[in-house]
Formats: sequence, structure tokens, C-alpha cells
Amino acid sequence: MPHRADLSAFADALAQRLPGTWTSQYHPHPDYPAQFPIAEQLWDMAHAHWAVAEFVLNHDAVLTGPGGKRLYVIDRPLNQNEFIVAALAPPELDDHLFHGVPEPNGITVGTDPARAAATVARRLLPRYDKALAEVHRRTAVEHAPSVKRTARVDFAWQADGSLTATTDHPGAIDHLHRAGFHPDPRSSDTFALPVALSTAERDQRLRTVALELGTLGAHVSIRNAPAPAPPAPAPTVLTELVHRVASAEDLHEVAAILDEALDPRTGPLPSLEAVVRHSAARAAETGPAPLRSEFTATFGAIAARIQQLHRDLAELRLGVGEIAALTHAHGEHIWSDLLDQRHTTRATPTATAASPTPARTTATIGVPRGR
Repeated sequence: MPHRADLSAFADALAQRLPGTWTSQYHPHPDYPAQFPIAEQLWDMAHAHWAVAEFVLNHDAVLTGPGGKRLYVIDRPLNQNEFIVAALAPPELDDHLFHGVPEPNGITVGTDPARAAATVARRLLPRYDKALAEVHRRTAVEHAPSVKRTARVDFAWQADGSLTATTDHPGAIDHLHRAGFHPDPRSSDTFALPVALSTAERDQRLRTVALELGTLGAHVSIRNAPAPAPPAPAPTVLTELVHRVASAEDLHEVAAILDEALDPRTGPLPSLEAVVRHSAARAAETGPAPLRSEFTATFGAIAARIQQLHRDLAELRLGVGEIAALTHAHGEHIWSDLLDQRHTTRATPTATAASPTPARTTATIGVPRGR
């Protein structure tokens, strides 16, 4: 019976062979939650993200190298003779600094430390260095007094009573997000409060966030927007997603469009659920008294089905992303090989060595930073 390679010994040997000076620290997991404190720092949306989100991992190792670089090493689930090596994000940095920086996704390697080190140095470390350099550049620009620019935020009451804010300053955008503003899909530097809020609630949030921004030295303006000319009919966000996914060229594009559909701030599914729940509240308040409980129950059941659809799509998106990553790493032949192996296994059952146990979890690991 084959045995899984020793993770601790592999990590030590890998650290000795990587360029520069690296150290290895091994972490056994006494229980399932123990895998998350480090895993939540993953800078990955490929192999490592899939493994941590879907499996119970018995242990991990963290390699620390030059310039504070850190690599996360785990067993590859369902494969006795491979490990996953992925990057960890720099700690204590604001999420907006990662916005738009591609994740330096991890890779799978074999059990030979010398070959694994060469693969990591050739494939993973260059894109890790590139991503780190961009994040550190943004940090330096934001904190250097000589180049730090003053934030400018322009608030505008629109003709329909909605409230928008316009800024491209990362720090100001963080404050807007905390106040409940969400991105306007039509403009990258415009944000709006949810239409479900009353005018009084929007006014209160405006006063609060304007005071916070003013305390930080931001230039804040508040104005009534001129009535715009009637816009030409535009497709809804959902319609745009339909057109884009219909012309998607690969699974990576499909996964990205599913991410947009599931986005809790701008995606159509969360918005549809919000519409149903607000409709339920208003129907219960304004409808005939004998029917209010019926309204609540009916709308609640529909909202629950939308929630289940959201969960099902989120699980499907993980699968699509993993298949895309594996196909990119190994080629399409991996799936015919896997199907052949599955047919062989069904025909001749054999005992297999212990593998990481599949985990039933909805934990969000390796979420793209700053999105």
C-alpha cells in the first residue's frame, strides 16, 4: 500500500533548496478549525484555495524567505505523491492595496525536493515577486508624505433622490464601503448608497462619512446633481452577464462571470434576494391585515430558494475554477486519464492510502484581496 510523503521533511528539504535563505515551520492541525488561521492569508484562487475550502487538512508548513516572502505547503488532496505550494499575502495591509493585483496562484509539485524547488523558483516565485512589488509600491505611494495626495470626494444628490459619491482615492473608498456605499457598475470611481434606504437614512450616513473624511483631511463637496437628459435604454447587469458568458472563450472567463453574478454588493442574485425581502416587508406593512402572514411566508420561501441557488452556484463556481486551473496546469488529457482511472477503479476495487478528508464547509478562503 502506498504511503503519503512526509510533509514536514519535504518542507524542510524544499526550504534548503530555494534561492536565498528560507526557513520552514511545520504546523499539525489538532482539529479542523486549526487549518484556517494561516489558510485565511492565502493569496490564491487556484489549487490551494480549492484544497483548503473543500478538504480537512491534517497539517501544513510555512516557508519564510527573503523580504518577508512566505510560502504555504500542504498535501495535495486525492494524490499521494504531490504537494501544493502557494503564496501567502503580506499581513496587516489594507485590502484596497490588493485591488487589481493578480493573485500569484500556487502550483502542484512532486515529492522530489530538488525538482520541486526548481519548479517553485521558475514558476511561482517570479509572479509572487511581481505581485509583492506592486503591493509594496502602492503602500509606499500611499504613506510617503512627499507623494501622498489629498483625497477628494464629491457627493451628489440625484434627481431621483439617490445619493452618489465620486472618488478614486483608495483610502476614501474604504470609508465609503464601511458607510454602505457600493460601486456603480457604470463608472469605476462612482459609488452609491442602496436605494432601499430611506432619504433620512441616506442623509444620516452622508453626514457621518463626510465628517470622517473631513477629519482625515479629505476635500469633501456636497451638491445637488443637475437633472440628466433621459438616458438611452441600457441593458441590465444581468443582461450584460448573459451576453458576456455566451461569448466566454474559456473556463476562467466563466468563473469570473459567476463571481460577478454572486458578488454580494453588485451581483444580480444578491440584489434579487434583497428585492424579495424588501417586498416582503412592505407587503406585510401595507397589505390587508388578514393576509400579512401569508405575504411573509410566501416571500420568505422564495428568498430561501434564492439563497439556496446562490449557495449552489457558489459551489459550482469553485468546481469550474478548479477544473480551469488543473486544465491549465496539466492539459486537457488529465480528464481522459482521470476517467480511465475511474473506470479501472470501479472494475477492480483496491485499497488506497489515507487522503485528506473531504470537508463540508462554506468557508471562504483565499478571497481575492481588495475586491
